[in-house]
Formats: sequence, C-alpha cells, structure tokens
Amino acid sequence: MFAALFKRAEQSVDSAIGDLGNRILITIPFLIAVGFAAASLTIYFDRLYGAELGTLLVAGVFCVLGLVVALVVHLRKQASTSNSNSQNQAEQAEEKADNPAAPSIFDDDAVMAVVSSAAPIVIPAMVRTGLKNWPILLAAAAGLYVASRSEHGTAETTPEAPPPPSS
Repeated sequence: MFAALFKRAEQSVDSAIGDLGNRILITIPFLIAVGFAAASLTIYFDRLYGAELGTLLVAGVFCVLGLVVALVVHLRKQASTSNSNSQNQAEQAEEKADNPAAPSIFDDDAVMAVVSSAAPIVIPAMVRTGLKNWPILLAAAAGLYVASRSEHGTAETTPEAPPPPSS
C-alpha cells in the first residue's frame, strides 16, 4: 500500500525536477541576452542622457519589467489555484467524511512526496557535512551553551570592587 504511494510520489517529484531543469536550460540563453541588452541600453542612455540619468532610466525599465513579470506570475498562479480548487473540493469533502481528525501538514501529497524523496539524499549529506565540520559544530554548541547561561550565577560569584579611597 505504501510502496505504491511512495513510487507515485517519487515519479511526480522526478517529473517536477526534470521539468524545472528543462525550464532552467531554456532560460539561461535568454538571461544572457537580457544582460547584453541591458548593457547596450545602459550605454545608449548614458550617451543620450548622461551617466546618472541613463543608469536610473535603465533601473526604472527593469523595475517595470519585474512588476510585469510578477503580475503575470500572480495571475497564472491565481488561475491555476481556482481550477485546482474546484477539482479538489469534492476530493476534500470525501476525505473529511472519511477522516474527521484535524488535518496535518503532512496530509498534503506534495509535501509527502518531497519529504520522502529528499530524505534519502539530504540525511546522508547532513551526516557527512557534520562529520567533516565537527570542530565547528562543537564550537557552535559551546558558544550557544555559554550564551544561554544565566547572568545570575556569574554575578553572585564576582566580588564587589572596593570603594575608591577618599582623600
């Protein structure tokens, strides 16, 4: 029962990672082209308006471009959320009828897919990194211990300074 669930989750994560990798490979040449376009636009505006104003204009163009991209991403996410909400409402109603307990964060299939497929990779890497850097981890633990100690214990053991002699 769980093997099929883990297999499906692993396939969905592998598909998502593969799709993301393809998108990154497609995007890299366009990012380089945007860099060259920005450089030439900066040189043109610097020649036309001066160095300060030209650079500010290029910065403004990129701010506007960023706002447009953010708006498009927001609208796409909102549209996909509304489509998936209508499909998932019937499934959630069935699940709530079957399971009256409070929902957990780990009930989400996407979270479980990511956790179950990432754990075999992340945990050994964390152990290897911890073993390589054990002096740093030990120093950090000692620093946290010293910082967490209360000031009351050290204040009681410190003797008071004698009053200055009066002349």
